[in-house]
Order: sequence, then structure tokens, then C-alpha cells
Amino acid sequence: MASEARRILLVDDEEVLAWSLANRLGRLRPNWTIETAHTGEAALAMVQNGGRLDLLVADVRMPGMSGIDLVLAARKEHEDLPVVIMTAFRTAEVQRIVGAPFTGFLEKPFEFEKLLELVDEALAVRPVGFSGAISVTTLPDIVQLYVLSSATGMLVIKHRTGEGRLWFARGAIQHAVSPSKVGDEAFYEIMTWSGGEFQMRAGVSTDLRSVRQSWQELLMESVRLLDEKTRAASIASAGPSTSPSRTGWTQRPPPPDPDVEVAFDELDELFDDSSEQPETKTVEVPMNIKDSLAKLNTLDGFVGAALVDAESGMLLGSEGGGGMNLEIAAAGNTEVVRAKRKTMNNLGLKDGIEDILISLGKAYHLIRPLRSRSTLFFYVALDRQRANLAMARIVLADVEKDLQV
Repeated sequence: MASEARRILLVDDEEVLAWSLANRLGRLRPNWTIETAHTGEAALAMVQNGGRLDLLVADVRMPGMSGIDLVLAARKEHEDLPVVIMTAFRTAEVQRIVGAPFTGFLEKPFEFEKLLELVDEALAVRPVGFSGAISVTTLPDIVQLYVLSSATGMLVIKHRTGEGRLWFARGAIQHAVSPSKVGDEAFYEIMTWSGGEFQMRAGVSTDLRSVRQSWQELLMESVRLLDEKTRAASIASAGPSTSPSRTGWTQRPPPPDPDVEVAFDELDELFDDSSEQPETKTVEVPMNIKDSLAKLNTLDGFVGAALVDAESGMLLGSEGGGGMNLEIAAAGNTEVVRAKRKTMNNLGLKDGIEDILISLGKAYHLIRPLRSRSTLFFYVALDRQRANLAMARIVLADVEKDLQV
């Protein structure tokens, strides 16, 4: 690998540091072309006009265009471009570029050997996973595959009526475009196409956010639309001679069976005597709060979670906490929910709270009332540097569906 010709672009606003690193890399890897730039704008111009690029090494904080924005722009030109980020501290912004393809981090100050190690790792021949072709009846099957695999990339679907594109960010569907629509409506249009080709371009991202529904709601609605389309096509192909009548019958129903009629009359007489009816018993549904909250452990940056009664402030169940007193958090956030609802009532807003996000310096606190029972709410604490809020909301929706209270 070290003997292969490579083109590396090293970007840092400290010119002496950039020159020194490039010089040392050039001596150790004489077949490599090491280029330097001192601003994000200059580096992007070199990316766009310099042909193939094998690796981008960039500092995060630079005047003008930041290293993060440079990486995002460079990957629009070279979607599989590996990068090494030099930074004195990891910020939430860094999360925007995490994922495929290779993204390495080098915390300043660092030893040159550590940089060389990361550069060699980034340029090593890496497996690209499985590649091949599959055949499916409907596109929702493909979408579900990429959602459940937490894929990041752009799914291109080619149909006789045009081309549609879906963008995924770690499994969340964030943007959709069809020949005539954008967002949720574009997604539904694409999902009802019959026949065509698709290709996933891994790692391709976008800053646009046009899809508002969760992936579960999108797929459920897509399946409903597909069912309607299939039924309509079936009725149209059958022709008018076999279409159902107003009563739903295609021919006269058979005459009633006298013996069956007598049996039903006897049953009616039996149940008409209310004094002989058995006592009705209420079946209590066991709570599975602990098991449901445990599923939130899978979230990136998970710190703790709780299910809280918004009327009393009582903690009904908890998971994790990381030293945080979740009982105090439950009582305090109950006041937050009450205050917000009181404000909405005073403003005359006829609406419900989907969730409340509180952004702290190092953490996200997410409050989400249950749709099925608004007197209860989830409280989730996440490490801000590692959290993915879109995924947290999706997982919370899944947990609520399985929750029995």
C-alpha cells in the first residue's frame, strides 16, 4: 500500500504545521503526492479541480469554511473519500461526518506516528461489504432493509416515469425526491412504482430535511397505498361482468337452514335472561415498563431513561442513570410538561406535545408524552457528543408501541 501512488490533501490554517506534516509524510512515502492548503475554500477548489483524491486530512477549526463543512462538500465530489480530522476537542458538529466511508480522528496535540498510523489505515484496502443484486416485489421491502441496517447513503430508483431518490442518515429517512414531488409525498409516489431498478450509493449525504413522518408511518402508509392500487387494478382487469353487486354478492344467497335458525333462537333466549349471565371479570394487563425501557440502552450516547406519571410526578420505571437521580429528574420534568401545557392552554393552542427537547452543553434531555396515554411521558438523557436525536425519536416510538400499561 505504501508503494502505491496516492494523492493526499492536508489542510490546516497553521502553515508551518501543514508544511511540516506534509514534508515528513513525503519523505516516508515518496510515491505519494502530498498537497497542502490553509483555508477550507482553497482546499475545496483543489478537491474540485485536481482530479482523483485518495485522502483528505483537515483541521476542524479554520477561518471561513470549517473542516466539517469542507469534508461534507468534498464528499459530494468524491462520495467514498476517506478523511482524517485533526481537532483539539470533539464537538457535536463532528457527528455530522461520522460513518461510512472511513472517518478517523486525531486529537491535538498528537505524535506524528499516530497521524501516519491513521493515514495508513484510511488508505488500506477495506472490504466494502456485500455487493450483488436482489429481486423484490415492492420497494418498501428494500427501504426497510436499509432502515434496519442503519444505512447512510442515497437510494436511487429508476422507473419508466422517471428517477426517484431517497436519502438515509444512519437508518433514518431524511429526504425524498420524485419527478414531481418532494418529501413525504415523493416517498409515497416512489413506493407505489411497479418495476424498475435501484442502486444504493453508500455514504452520500445531504443537509436537506423534507421527510417529516417516521419510517414506520411512511412504510405503513405506503403499504396501504399499494394495497389500494392492487385492488383497483384487480377490479379493472376483472371487467364489469364479475364486479360485485351493491350487496357484495355475485349471485342470490342460499336460503336459510331451518335447523340453524332454531339453534340461534335458543341461544337468544338463553342470553336474554340477564340474571343467569356470568359475572364479568376485568383482566389486568401486566406492566412491561422495565423491559421496554431496557430497549433504549441501544441508543448511541444513552445515559438514562424513565417513564413518569405527569399528574403525580411519580417515577413508574427507570433504566440506567449514570449517577443521575432519575426520581428528581422525573419530578422536575413533570413541572416542565405541566408548564408547557398550561402555556398552550393560555394561548388557545388546540394541539398536543410530540416531544420537548432540552439541549445542554454536554447532554440532550428528551421528554416525550405517550400518544396512547398523555398522562405518562418518557424522559431520556443522552450524551450530546454521541447522540442521534432522529434515531432516538424512532426508537422511542417503537418502545411505546410495545409498552403495556
